[in-house]
Amino acid sequence: MLFNSQIFVVFFAVVFLLYWRLPHRAQNYFLLSASLVFYGSWNASLLLLLVFSASIDFLCARLIARTTGARARKCILVVSVVASLGILGFFKYGGFFVENALELARALGFEVPRATLDVILPVGISFYTFQSMSYTIDVYRRELEPARNYLDFLLYISFFPQLVAGPIERGTRLLPQILRERAALNLGAKLEGVKLLVIGYLQKVAIADSLAPTVERAFGQAGSLDSLSLLLGLYAFAGQIYGDFAGYSNIARGTARLLGFELMRNFEEPYLAADITEFWRRWHISLSTWLRDYLYIPLGGNRRGRGRTYFNLMATMLLGGLWHGAAWNFVIWGGLHGVYLAVHRMLAGGERKPRTGLRAVAGGLVTFHLVCFAWIFFRADSTSDARVYLSGLARGTAATSPQMLETVLYLGAILALDVLLRRRGKARMLVLFSPHWVVETCATAALVLAIFLIGDNHVVPFIYFQF
Repeated sequence: MLFNSQIFVVFFAVVFLLYWRLPHRAQNYFLLSASLVFYGSWNASLLLLLVFSASIDFLCARLIARTTGARARKCILVVSVVASLGILGFFKYGGFFVENALELARALGFEVPRATLDVILPVGISFYTFQSMSYTIDVYRRELEPARNYLDFLLYISFFPQLVAGPIERGTRLLPQILRERAALNLGAKLEGVKLLVIGYLQKVAIADSLAPTVERAFGQAGSLDSLSLLLGLYAFAGQIYGDFAGYSNIARGTARLLGFELMRNFEEPYLAADITEFWRRWHISLSTWLRDYLYIPLGGNRRGRGRTYFNLMATMLLGGLWHGAAWNFVIWGGLHGVYLAVHRMLAGGERKPRTGLRAVAGGLVTFHLVCFAWIFFRADSTSDARVYLSGLARGTAATSPQMLETVLYLGAILALDVLLRRRGKARMLVLFSPHWVVETCATAALVLAIFLIGDNHVVPFIYFQF
């Protein structure tokens, strides 16, 4: 069930209308049922995997909270983490590791038959696994009290607005919202939810999906296109993946807001970052902060000298790349960002002074193009395809491209929508619609009509659903 489909509009309308007629406990049970239906619409059998994974972490967290011995608590945590990573590793990386192990054996001269591990990749497994793991770790660190009610915890893991592609919410943030009674929505909250939905759908449907044909042409015909077309295709992908993922995150935040929940903002104008470190503070914030708090800092962060800091950055980003997919091109993408971050720390010496004026513009342009260079490996189907794309860019050829103006306009629209999401004053969003009820009703009706006009024949899946 895709957010940008007719069935989801109907699904959410029914959920919204029934949800607000129920008392708090019934709201939670109803939301849990709706979330399981939402996830089961892809593959009902995979619900068992989600419930099984969540049950392990629920039980381990309860045991950790009841145990006093440090060694015993750590052992229980290890069981939880190993179980979560084991499930993730089997379903997402099993085929990758088997294939590479066989290739290594052949390279060493062993005769081994061709074999593949054909396993279904559960939608959103990377997201809900990391969310569940962070809960158990936070309980172990005594930063969070374990949930007493299993169904409340299962709702935290399966909450449908952010289940399949984030944001990755911490238990310290989302669980209290589940446990406490939600206040009835006022006009401001309704408007904020609608604004987030409108901006999210514009980012996804009007921009990301419109850029998709240009991207498909560039990466599908990289060996025959001129360098300028390939460069525009790369810029188009930078816009597509941002509009696609930020659009999903804003739709998730909008639907959650209309249900009385606040989800974290996952993007904050990343393409305006003046350096690569700032980029990662603005891009996929829920994942970058997760990697920082549960991997980079436990590895030692920047507390053990420069060499160890650079190693920790590389290790964190390599694993971040592998998190995105079981392929070497994702590992290369993560490795490039690890190099970027290490070099920036080496040159900047840990300084965090904000750049201004021409320095900020120059830094922003360099950062954007470094990010785009890495996107080649992220988007290419294989490392060999990435090499073909790079060779095409290096040819330095140019031809008249009808996509130039279109690509520039779409990238400008992305920045304009970012401006509409800026916070002003006391957490007030920049006014997009008048608070008058007529305008609110017309805007909502226009959004629903636009989604129905898209039709199932034009629905493009979200890129991050594959992760």
